Amino acid sequence: MAETTLKTLIDRFRGRPEWQHADAAVRAEAVLRLPASDGELIAALAREDADPRVRRAAVKRIDAVPLLAEIAATDADAGVVEEAAARLAHAALHAPDDEAARAAVAGLRDKHLLASVAKNASLAAARDAAIAALADPKTLAGVVREAQDPRARLLALGRIADPATLLSLAQNLEQKALAVAAVDRLSDTEALQSVAAKARVGAASRRARSRLETGEPALPPPTLASAAAGDDELERKAYEEARAALEREREAAREREAAARAEREARERSEADQATLAVRDTLAAIVSEAEALAQQELAAARTALPALQARWRASSAAASGVDGELASRFEAAAASVRARADEARADLQAKERSHVLALVALAERAEAIAAADAHASLRDTDHALREIKEALEHPGHFPNRRERDQLVARLESARRRLYPLLQQLREDADWKRWANVSVQEELASRAEKLVGEANLERAAAALRELDRRWREAKEAPKDKGEALWTRFKAARDEVKARVDAYLAKQAESHAENLRKKQELCEKAEALALSTDWVKTAEALRALQAEWKATGPVAHAVSQRVWERFRRACDQFFKRFEEHREERGREWEQNLAKKEALCEKAEALASSTLWDEAAAGIKQLQVEWRAIGPVKKSRADAVWQRFRAACDLFFDRYKNRDAHARDAARQARERICAELEAIAPQEAPAADAPEGLLGRVQAAQTAWRLAGGLPQDEMAALDERFTRVRDLLLELYPRAFEGSELDPEASRRRAEKLVARVEALLAELKPAPASQAQTAVDLAARLRDALASNTIGGREAVEQRWQSAANELETAQTAWKRLGPLPGAEGRALALRFESACRRFAEQRPRERPRVEAARPERPRRDGPRRDAERRPRR
Repeated sequence: MAETTLKTLIDRFRGRPEWQHADAAVRAEAVLRLPASDGELIAALAREDADPRVRRAAVKRIDAVPLLAEIAATDADAGVVEEAAARLAHAALHAPDDEAARAAVAGLRDKHLLASVAKNASLAAARDAAIAALADPKTLAGVVREAQDPRARLLALGRIADPATLLSLAQNLEQKALAVAAVDRLSDTEALQSVAAKARVGAASRRARSRLETGEPALPPPTLASAAAGDDELERKAYEEARAALEREREAAREREAAARAEREARERSEADQATLAVRDTLAAIVSEAEALAQQELAAARTALPALQARWRASSAAASGVDGELASRFEAAAASVRARADEARADLQAKERSHVLALVALAERAEAIAAADAHASLRDTDHALREIKEALEHPGHFPNRRERDQLVARLESARRRLYPLLQQLREDADWKRWANVSVQEELASRAEKLVGEANLERAAAALRELDRRWREAKEAPKDKGEALWTRFKAARDEVKARVDAYLAKQAESHAENLRKKQELCEKAEALALSTDWVKTAEALRALQAEWKATGPVAHAVSQRVWERFRRACDQFFKRFEEHREERGREWEQNLAKKEALCEKAEALASSTLWDEAAAGIKQLQVEWRAIGPVKKSRADAVWQRFRAACDLFFDRYKNRDAHARDAARQARERICAELEAIAPQEAPAADAPEGLLGRVQAAQTAWRLAGGLPQDEMAALDERFTRVRDLLLELYPRAFEGSELDPEASRRRAEKLVARVEALLAELKPAPASQAQTAVDLAARLRDALASNTIGGREAVEQRWQSAANELETAQTAWKRLGPLPGAEGRALALRFESACRRFAEQRPRERPRVEAARPERPRRDGPRRDAERRPRR
């Protein structure tokens, strides 16, 4: 290490560039730091440096696709080849145009990288070229499953010719179009049967069954792609592109031929120039050597190619002009050598990468087995340990030492974890083999008992179960296992012989049943188009009964023969049903009309507009009679429905007064019940119920609008309503503030009316006689009274009482408009008002009858008195 450092320092002092350093690691680092302008230097280092690390570092700096392809084909180191191939794959995935994409794919040889390009490339040209370069059916199947572009999937499917791979795709693909396309490529009958039974996609199963039934041959890939895509435009575009490419190739060939012909003519015209001919001969000889070099081994060709290229450049510079054909031939030969070198490097790099990926997969598998612990299998653990041992002893070549050290350490760690696990699994396996001895003894004993089983169907099922359990417990110690297997096999073979004979006989029975059912299918198909409806229906039902009486057939054909029979029966009964529907359509229309009349009659049955409803019911009865018949099974029911609605209305019509009273009673009781539900049963809450004012106002309005009732019922309900309403007003007076039900406002107005009526009485009441009055005073009053009677004073008194009576009538009218007066105070005010009105009626003097000859007697005005005698409403 000290010596290398000293040499590095000396080289630096001498001014030697680091990319020429003797240490390969220093050169590799220097290459990574070279500017992009030194492209020729980087390319030379990638081709000619002796150490693969330097060449790999140079490859990482190269973007030119032709140079990368050359290196991938010619380099001898797998790491360099792998790096060049990886950069080619990246260029193919992200190519800016079709030409660059195709050039990048042309340099790839590793099938995994080609598959990645086919699945993920952004350009269709890259995907198509990658798929065209793939030949491995498993890799193509991966493209079919995972490619992002549907067209790439179809192209990859068209490239697969392996029957086993096509069968796997037809069974497991979940895309309907691709699965059906894979089915169309299958030509083996057994494969089609397997797809029909096991395919994930129903369309693939149905396609396989259809091909089995019709015997349709397999389709070639182009027709298959068109059929699977279901898009004629795709096939047309592909055809047009291929045709255009062919025309371009033909045009280019014609141009080359014309150029060659012109060149030959020019060469013939210049035969006099011997010097040019000599140079041309030299170039032709170099071309011949180059073409021969292209056929030699790769190592010798790579060594000799640079010298040959130098000779070509020198000879070309000496000539006045270079023959285009010779130049093309030389370039083609050199490109062939470079392509072989690129391919060799790509193969080596792919092998190296594949080796690394395999070791990584081995490490992951070993770590997964170690993580599974007791759930791991002995076989997997043993195989993993063997592979790890082989990998550690022969690790192979790695891209870099760090990656190698990490992977080796990872494998060593997995080996240390798996070794004790393998010992434990071996002990468990030994124990399981000993435990299986008792299981095998039990199975052998059951097999021997099964020899005498008379029910062969049950014996067949039991034998299958024994076979399954024996497979699970087949591992046992050799000294005991062989004897138990011999014992078990002897009994099993004897039972199997009887079961096989039984199954063969059953197969004969199934064949006979199949023949009978096929005859029934033929008879049903002969009757499918008959127009003798009733007889044919009876005949088909008889065939159906005979079908049920016929025994079973083989499971493989059971569904198909049943569908054939059912198809014929369904064809006739569908026609029969259409015939019956046509005949019964009129019945259905009549039924719909009568049901509509029923709905109208039922809507009128509960009406209280008696005259209008009666006229409507009679009109409906007239319309009913005008409608035709309906189906017999529905006629009675619809008639009973219509009749019940009419009877219900006319019963109500006869008792309409009672119905009106019942409606009024129910309405008033409902109003009372609603208010009673609001009123608290125990201690009232502090706050009034929500919406109390609106609910009480609505109840009072509904009470006024409800119908009349007999006097005794009306008085009881009125008292019930007033009691619960006044209770709510008394409990929650603040909820009614500002409304017509405000108890405080009603109380104030009532007090004013009571005070007003009492004031009238006080004004009209004569002054009481005092005990201190003398006889002189009494005499004076008597004189005044006589004077009044004689001068018209009595009429003045009557006018005063009449005016008071009018005012009392106004007060009584205002009292009626008062709101409720709940509580004891309200009742007291009502009693005072009634008492004042009654006293007014009692104190009012009666009018004396007058006899006047000149005019008729005027009628007595006793209206106010009658109003005064009425009891005011609360």
